[in-house]
Amino acid sequence: MRPRTRDSTSLVKNADKVWWPGEGITKGEIAAFYDSVDALLTPWLRDRPLVAERCPDGVAGFCFYQKNFPPGSQPKDLPRLKLHAASTKKDVHYLVGTDAHAAVELVDLGCIALHVFNVRQDDLEHPDWLAFDLDPTTKEFADAARAGLGLRKILDEAKLVSYPKTSGSRGLHIFVPLRRSDSQDDVRGYAMRVGEELAARLPDLVTVEFSIAKRGKRVFADAARNSLTQTIVSPYSVRRRPKAPVSTPLEWDEVTTRLDPARFNIKTLARLRKSDPWRDFWRKRQSLPKP
Repeated sequence: MRPRTRDSTSLVKNADKVWWPGEGITKGEIAAFYDSVDALLTPWLRDRPLVAERCPDGVAGFCFYQKNFPPGSQPKDLPRLKLHAASTKKDVHYLVGTDAHAAVELVDLGCIALHVFNVRQDDLEHPDWLAFDLDPTTKEFADAARAGLGLRKILDEAKLVSYPKTSGSRGLHIFVPLRRSDSQDDVRGYAMRVGEELAARLPDLVTVEFSIAKRGKRVFADAARNSLTQTIVSPYSVRRRPKAPVSTPLEWDEVTTRLDPARFNIKTLARLRKSDPWRDFWRKRQSLPKP
């Protein structure tokens, strides 16, 4: 990660406001973190519609997701993408990411986490990644790690290169870089079939059951992230959890039952990450296997 070349705290109001009371982490420190990971974060934000997870009073206060940023609202200098929501019959003005400066501007509005689309604004019909969200019902990362290793085996068998990252909470996200040759429907359908195959192979560990009550203690293999307007937390996004953990790209050999995702946080990431495990992600773009 590059050293900061400017005082990021000067870019946000009330930079000394404590957002993590237990750790004393301030709003300004979150802005400074996003500025410090500019080169790492920018490829995941640029030209991509996003949803802001806002916690104006920090992790102990009220938090909400904001999709709609009408023209003229803050942040004024970020581009918008207007999409019509069939469910509400209203237009939604999504912010479009630029670089880490966009993240800093959103921190100024009380945003902690950045949730991004699976497409860029120039082609909304063809995702440039497929994503799996492995969410452990028990909240134990060890279960997500076991499920992730099982998922990797299925993807390897399909000759698909995959990349794991911590969700920043107790889950595991697995991305597959795509050429933008497969449609949204094809990507979602493939993800759902792979999730069902994973649940069939590991029935005591994994489920694709949407009903929380029916999942038991199993890991939910969520394929629903693979749809237009659905989002997943960006790599290098901060999460509203103890220690301000960061959704961190991993090498596959780091995905073990012993890993504590919270070890990757805004205070430790620079020390623990001397290079980017996903540095070749965009050079490994691929098409999905044909049915």
